[in-house]
Amino acid sequence: MTDQFEQRLSDTAFSGYGEYMDYLFACVNMALEEHLERMKIFFATGKGGYKNVLYPDLEVASEICAKNVRDFQYRNDDVNEEENDESEEDGLSEDLLALFGDFVKESSKEEEKIEEEFLNTESRMEYIAGRAKKTVEQGVSLPFYELCQKINMDTFTVFCFVSGILASTQTDYAGVFQVINENAGLSAPTIESAAKLYFGQEFSISGSYGEMSACLEQLMPILDLRVQGNMPFSTVVSPDKRMIDYLFGKHPMRLDENYIRFFQMLTDGNELDPIMANEGILDAMKISYDEGVRIFSYFGDEGSGRKFFVKHFCLEKGLNAVSVNCKKLFAYDFQYVDKALWAVTRECILTNACLVLDEISFRDDESEKVYGYMDLAFGKIGQQGITAFVISRDKLAMKNITNNEFTELEIPTPMNQERENCWRYFSKDYALAQEVDLAEMATKFLFTPGKIKSALRNARSLATMDKEILIPRGILFRGCYNQMSSELTQKATKVKANFGFEDIVMNKDQRETLEHAIDQMNFRKQVYDNWNYTKKYPYGRGLSILLFGAPGTGKSMCAQVIAHELNLELYRVDLSKVIDKYVGETEKSISMIFREAKKCNVVLFFDECDTLFAKRSDDGGSNQASNNNKTALLLQEVEAYDGVSVLATNYKHNIDPAFFRRMKYIVEFQFPDVDTREMLWRTTIPKGTPLGEDVDIRFLAERFEFVGGNIKNCILNAAFLAAADGDGKEVCMKHYLQAIRYEFVKVGKVFTRADFEPYASMIGL
Repeated sequence: MTDQFEQRLSDTAFSGYGEYMDYLFACVNMALEEHLERMKIFFATGKGGYKNVLYPDLEVASEICAKNVRDFQYRNDDVNEEENDESEEDGLSEDLLALFGDFVKESSKEEEKIEEEFLNTESRMEYIAGRAKKTVEQGVSLPFYELCQKINMDTFTVFCFVSGILASTQTDYAGVFQVINENAGLSAPTIESAAKLYFGQEFSISGSYGEMSACLEQLMPILDLRVQGNMPFSTVVSPDKRMIDYLFGKHPMRLDENYIRFFQMLTDGNELDPIMANEGILDAMKISYDEGVRIFSYFGDEGSGRKFFVKHFCLEKGLNAVSVNCKKLFAYDFQYVDKALWAVTRECILTNACLVLDEISFRDDESEKVYGYMDLAFGKIGQQGITAFVISRDKLAMKNITNNEFTELEIPTPMNQERENCWRYFSKDYALAQEVDLAEMATKFLFTPGKIKSALRNARSLATMDKEILIPRGILFRGCYNQMSSELTQKATKVKANFGFEDIVMNKDQRETLEHAIDQMNFRKQVYDNWNYTKKYPYGRGLSILLFGAPGTGKSMCAQVIAHELNLELYRVDLSKVIDKYVGETEKSISMIFREAKKCNVVLFFDECDTLFAKRSDDGGSNQASNNNKTALLLQEVEAYDGVSVLATNYKHNIDPAFFRRMKYIVEFQFPDVDTREMLWRTTIPKGTPLGEDVDIRFLAERFEFVGGNIKNCILNAAFLAAADGDGKEVCMKHYLQAIRYEFVKVGKVFTRADFEPYASMIGL
């Protein structure tokens, strides 16, 4: 037994990680030296088929290993440098041919010498493992030992792993393993060649099959092994840069740079905000985990706290969390995804982390592929006992994905009082103006805690840009509206609501109806919360208004008035972007529009809504069945929407009758009479317009039966005609008549000189 592996030191802890790894590398060098000595003897007898090619390299390889063993011995025996130099020179000057003859004569003696001088490799590895255990128990970190323990590596697998590390980190060992493998193209150990070193003369494929097979399985999760199906033990063991960085680098927790576009560390070590609502969700997680559940599926709106609860869970359990962007990763083919999932499994092992499958979204025709990839991920991490969290917006069919036990939880948006508590908690670090009412913010914006934080940060940036010391109410509103999902803006267009009641002409009944409708939103907190109407009316608390009438009668303008009076954003739904050729995609778009609109409490405006809200029928056709489904879904969404939805149509008879029952208010826009038209002309012309004395508003109203839209066009066109005319000082009667003439041509209406009398001559008729 060598001094370095003395039994009396077996209970002694290593001084540190460096000494521990020195012993491991020395053990491999000793095994290499022994094996190379046997190869020299073997070739010296003339039995080696590679004698002529490998013999010179064999001697070089042998000396490399022998020198490292001697250096290790001297370092541990405190031998002086001169003795070390002298010993290095011994045996190096002998002639190779003389050595060849000596090996022939002394072969049997050399084999006996090897057996006498060295412990077997297994004993050395067990000796190192015993001292490593003692070292860790004393609080010293040994990353390599801890990793091997984590995945329950047996002694041979540890030896094989160390051999691969040595070949990956020491350039001299490329030639050594070329000799060991008897293959100039293999500069790293294979599982088989590592077994030859480990078991020595006792090695045989059949006798060592179990250990080699176990080695392959144990190394698979942490190394990128290129397994050959017909020759699995010829697999090369070569740890990559990520593994070497973990074992010896300055940033062991840094994720694999090859997959950094898909992976991120979710637990960053920053202090977490306290849980202000739904603490029961965290309790449910912990109970399921303690009962052995390792797959959790969380669904809910963006910012609802899905990742927030994962972070809190990991903090309490002393775990990290690695997140995978599935939307990006699952777009690739199976081979690449399989490799990436092995990589993230390794990251979870190395960093002691849970796996978080995030950004799971797909079309109906992609579900099979996505579910298959998820099942593949569960299979890989399940073998290692790793916990997985699936984060999605909608509920997933988990029973179709995995046969493993799972826990499924919905993360709801906080209730009104909970939102107010969140606003008050997160706003402590912000300087808000006195006019800001956090109760109003909680009522108007149905935000999750994450959205509230983002809105405050954005508002502070906007206030800084405007050189505001305090964050005023208007800027805070802008910060909130900036949280609008990009998904909604892809399907709807923001319309600036500039018009109020003073800008629109309508009769008494129309105005009263709209005023009552607006009151339902302004006083909803008092009625539903303070008077507890929520208990009796838990559903349909939003405001739905149907506007119908001829084109140009003011329906679109009325939608702006509603949004303006409520101080809410107005979004016009682009129906061309909503209707999709793929089955189920239109329905998804509809649900998304209402879901995202709900978060920021915006007014949804469906112009020409009969396109989507058409009458249902039972003619039995597949297309009609699909249309019926869309209509039914829209009916449900409109009724369930807590905000304001305004629907406008030119053709009331095309609307499904069920919609009339679900509309809280219906306003008809009739063709304007003379008095109304006169009022439209007078109110639509801006006050600053320099009108000529010859302008006869009453004549224009009596003679030309226009709706508000036509009148607006005529007024604007007349202004430009006047500006381009001669002196351009006044808008005169001739300019209005010319604009009216252009409007007739545009709409295809026939006109005569008599229509413009007594002013026909002004426009050359």
